[in-house]
Amino acid sequence: MMECTGCGLRLPDQQIEKPHRYNATGECYQKYNELILYTMSQQDLYFVHQHAIDTYSAQYAGAGMKNITVAFSLIGLYYAIELGFTGKQVQGVHMLLSQCPYNWPSLPLPDHSYSIRVQDVLKEKPGKNRDATLREWMYDVWHCWEHQHDWVKNISKTLLR
Repeated sequence: MMECTGCGLRLPDQQIEKPHRYNATGECYQKYNELILYTMSQQDLYFVHQHAIDTYSAQYAGAGMKNITVAFSLIGLYYAIELGFTGKQVQGVHMLLSQCPYNWPSLPLPDHSYSIRVQDVLKEKPGKNRDATLREWMYDVWHCWEHQHDWVKNISKTLLR
């Protein structure tokens, strides 16, 4: 069994290469890819795909991840959870942010563990159940990053006036 460095999920060791962008085992990253296939296949106006990307990026921050990726994922979660933005609207926020020159800082990682992981989302039946669990996952990850909420709100107000 392998324990994921990012979330603690224990999966059978399949000798899958570790991704360089995420603080995850290859086995856990494979679960993320399964979820991404699911979210990409959805033809919804809500565009849950963007939320899955932001949630995974925030939960598996560390290792070789760029500071901008962590910041964008947290800003995406903020707009989705606190302001009710759809994934498509969050994608628009990311596009606006990408045009702002800014030296993104390294953000300290959460010091407590997550309750929901990508595999928990995949265990649910596709459709409403899986989408609801993905939403719960978003809230769990956002809650774990509570120590950065003020920074996220302030930088969003500063750069997106």
